[in-house]
Order: sequence, then structure tokens, then C-alpha cells
Amino acid sequence: MKTRRKAREAVLQALYQCDTLAEWDVEGLGLYFERYQQEVALAQTHELRPGLLDNFCFCKDLLAAYILNREVIDQLIGDASDRWSIRRMARVDRNVLRLATTELVAFADIPAKVSINEAIELAKQFGTNESPVFINGVLDNLASSKKSVAINKAIAGFWSGEDSLRTAVNA
Repeated sequence: MKTRRKAREAVLQALYQCDTLAEWDVEGLGLYFERYQQEVALAQTHELRPGLLDNFCFCKDLLAAYILNREVIDQLIGDASDRWSIRRMARVDRNVLRLATTELVAFADIPAKVSINEAIELAKQFGTNESPVFINGVLDNLASSKKSVAINKAIAGFWSGEDSLRTAVNA
């Protein structure tokens, strides 16, 4: 869905911003999403761009899900990437992986193939020539191990913190 792709681009940009500034704070990203809130208000007033509110909520949920579960998500990425620590990865690549891994772990309603394909498309658009292959390999490793104990613990840990996620997102 093209509108979800734009939402993922916005989340990637926000993750890149946080990574660059080394500031991982849900509240600090409020300014980043002000523009989207204004567009949502305009859409509701003028009945423009249906689905914009859904995209806005998806952006906030996805970003908050990563930030509130950052250590677990980064560990999953590190475990799924052969011989690459997350710190050694290109900044765009690691943030595409963060976005897609969060989708795989926290958004069960999105098929894994969709999350992986969207991540590859983001890598083609924003990464290097090698990024799509690297992203695909790491996410395939992660998706194939989705039944593993580590993934199940990550999912359980994520959902046990659902109240804190919703509080942070809706603040």
C-alpha cells in the first residue's frame, strides 16, 4: 500500500534522526510529527486524503514500539546478522532493519513478506547498492527464526509493555 510506504519513510527518517543525535525519546519526536498532525487535521476538516489518520497512528505506533523496545530489537538484529554488529552497519541499513524488525515482532497483522519487501524498497531508495541484499539476508534470517525462543520472548516482552506503549504514543 503506497500510503503505508510513505508512513514507513517517515518512521525511517525519524529513526535516522534519533540515531544521528543519539536521542531516543518518544516525547522528543513530538515536533517531528507536528507536520503530520496538521495534515491529519486538514484531512479531517476538508475530507482529503483518506487513510492519513491511519498512517499517522501507524507511524507513531511503529516508532514508539521501537523506542520502547530498542534493546530487544537491536539484539534480535545483531543475532540475525552474520558477523555484523549493529554499530558497524551503515546508519540507513540499521534503521531500515530496526523498522522492519519492529514490524515483524510487534505487528502480527502485517505479513512478514510485506515487511521484508517494504524494507528492501526503502533500502533501494535510501541505502547503497549493497543495502537491499544485506537487508534481505538479515530479515530472512530473522523471519526464519521467528519461531525461536528469542523471538517469542521478544514478542511476549513487547506485548507485556503494551500499556506503557499506548501511554507514550497517545501522550
